[in-house]
Amino acid sequence: MKRRMLLSFLIVNIFCPLAGAKDLTWIRWDDPPIFVFSGPFKGQGVLDTVEGELRKKLPQYQHKTLEGTVPRVLKEAEGKSQICNAGWLDTPEWSKLFYFSTPVFVIPANGILLPKSRLDEVRNLAPYSLQKFLDSKKSWKLGVGRLYGEGIDEVLIKNNYQKNPQVITISTSLRVHKMLHSNRIQYTLGYPFEAVYYNELLNSKSDFVVHIPVTENSARVEVVVACPKTPWGAKVIADVDRALQNKALLEKFEKGVDRWLSAEDREKLAPARKEFYRKNYPSLK
Repeated sequence: MKRRMLLSFLIVNIFCPLAGAKDLTWIRWDDPPIFVFSGPFKGQGVLDTVEGELRKKLPQYQHKTLEGTVPRVLKEAEGKSQICNAGWLDTPEWSKLFYFSTPVFVIPANGILLPKSRLDEVRNLAPYSLQKFLDSKKSWKLGVGRLYGEGIDEVLIKNNYQKNPQVITISTSLRVHKMLHSNRIQYTLGYPFEAVYYNELLNSKSDFVVHIPVTENSARVEVVVACPKTPWGAKVIADVDRALQNKALLEKFEKGVDRWLSAEDREKLAPARKEFYRKNYPSLK
């Protein structure tokens, strides 16, 4: 009996190309509050919410978790692994590696993060751009720790950021923000919800960090689920898209974002959210 079971197992795994197709590994990276791995806000990241809710809506898969980095995400996609991530940006370059879902939410885009006390020093640079900061604030140090998407990344590359003395590459977002809050760097890049998260985590009550948008990218960006560009990845994305046709689910995602947005940012985002539903979910009322 055991021999027959073993033989059947081997036959399925050797000859069935879909063996293991029901395994779905979600890759996550420690970049609060996108994902929050530890500390007082563990599990409260904006993509913690998306991933957790999608797991519930996709019971046909055996869900697993892989902790990695953004470069690891790209490497796994290049290798066509059965690994998806709960939040990515739909750019022409990344669409070569991934299939993307219908957007799960809209958020304010990456911009410049700096202490509120420094705003008077840069008001003359409005409308703001990263290139203006690099050109006009040569004594300031910019801390960077990841990819920031279309527009901003092009400016960093053009300015040879890896060898540029104005730019410091820092290994983790926590270290970036500790250096920002202690004035060891003058500014960094990121989302407004990162400013809110680290203001709370680092207990910044007076000179808190604020977000200012830049002209190199759009004011808003839609976030999508991403899976490798394979037949398996296309199938998962199709299942995700079906699950997303649910207003209550999308509203849960919005609440996960709102946890880390200021009241002002939520108000600014309201018109973009209306357009988000009109464009992506016209049948949902």
